[in-house]
Amino acid sequence: MQYGSWNEAGGSEAPSPGITSGRVMTGVRSLMSPPQERYIDRASSLVALLLVASVTEVMFLILPSFVGALGDVLHLSAEQTGLLGSADLAGIAVTTATAPWWLRRISWRRLIRLSLGAFLVLNVLCFGVVDFVPLLALRALAGLSAGVAYSLSLAGIVDTRRSDRNAGLMVCAQVVFAALGVYAVDVVPIAWRLNAVYAYILVWLVPTLVLSWWCFPEDPGDRPRGGALEWRQLAGPGAAAVIGAGLYFLMVGAVWGYLEGIAREAGLSLDQTGQALSFGLVISLAGSAAATLTGLRFGRVWPLITTAVFQIGSLYMLTRLDRYANPVVAFYVFNSVFQIFWSYVIAYFIIIFNDVDPSGRFVAFYGTATHLTLAIGPYIGALLIIDARHAPLLWFGIITVAVCYASFLVAVWLARVRSAAQPAVADSG
Repeated sequence: MQYGSWNEAGGSEAPSPGITSGRVMTGVRSLMSPPQERYIDRASSLVALLLVASVTEVMFLILPSFVGALGDVLHLSAEQTGLLGSADLAGIAVTTATAPWWLRRISWRRLIRLSLGAFLVLNVLCFGVVDFVPLLALRALAGLSAGVAYSLSLAGIVDTRRSDRNAGLMVCAQVVFAALGVYAVDVVPIAWRLNAVYAYILVWLVPTLVLSWWCFPEDPGDRPRGGALEWRQLAGPGAAAVIGAGLYFLMVGAVWGYLEGIAREAGLSLDQTGQALSFGLVISLAGSAAATLTGLRFGRVWPLITTAVFQIGSLYMLTRLDRYANPVVAFYVFNSVFQIFWSYVIAYFIIIFNDVDPSGRFVAFYGTATHLTLAIGPYIGALLIIDARHAPLLWFGIITVAVCYASFLVAVWLARVRSAAQPAVADSG
């Protein structure tokens, strides 16, 4: 009689040892096999997240080209140009400020379809608009819709299993998007340049919307979906992170927006300045690539300290640009060093924001802090250019960057103190 068959009495006999051991090995293999891949960690979902995070940041990434096109085509006043340049950024700041209250309560894919669809329509409506007030309204509404999509993409990136690597990939994608945009817009004839900005957005936005329609992930459900934010626990590290990000991008809006003027003051021609800025933008890919490859291998503190040293040093050297025998080479070097570390450190800023709140909602405030200060930075920068001299502006940048990194280090320390205290509280309970 064969083992495992039915006997005459109607019962089953014991299975053979070989069958038993086979079932045991199957169970062991199932326990040892890796968990099933989450939808949000699939390659198509990650590409959708990265594209959304890039296309919704378009007015920050190609802001110099947009502002230049406004001046070339519409011939507006400096105040009107500044308002149009900051309209998208202000809109994004508003919607990201509200995101912690709705981010974990809605369907991500449904909302990304609506927000990207609205962003597309609003950019189409901008074609041919030359009046200040209608264009300002359209760009502000475009910023509001972009801010919704940006919040979703940022939340999705920090929810992936390799959030440190993927945050670096996000910066890589944004650098490529910016470099291509600046080149594409600047080669278009002046009369078409403003419409070329909208066309460049649509060239990326249409495939992004199509891919996101089918592949943008839903909230994976690993974090709490509702409830009030625990502000008492978040206050310390959260405030330090917001101050750090706000100061950093205030410096970017104020100082880096006037790099061309800094170079021209030192004697560089317009062509030399443009080439140096483009070179720095392209080579900054090295920074975001380094963040992608190293991730958290060196923790959070050392990347912050290293970046602070090099960026403060670069800003200080730019205050002495007119003293070098070859200011063109000096500007290439210092601008490139600053931009490499700029692209490198952004991923760590996002990770620190994500550390603040276990529910993953506080990270949306990163968008608020960055876009709000980017919007007001150029106005502050203009006030600090005294008698056509940029040295006061650069010293403002040095002080701002120093306080920025000190704030982020405080945020890391407070988050660690809170994490160390939580097990002690649980044990005492």
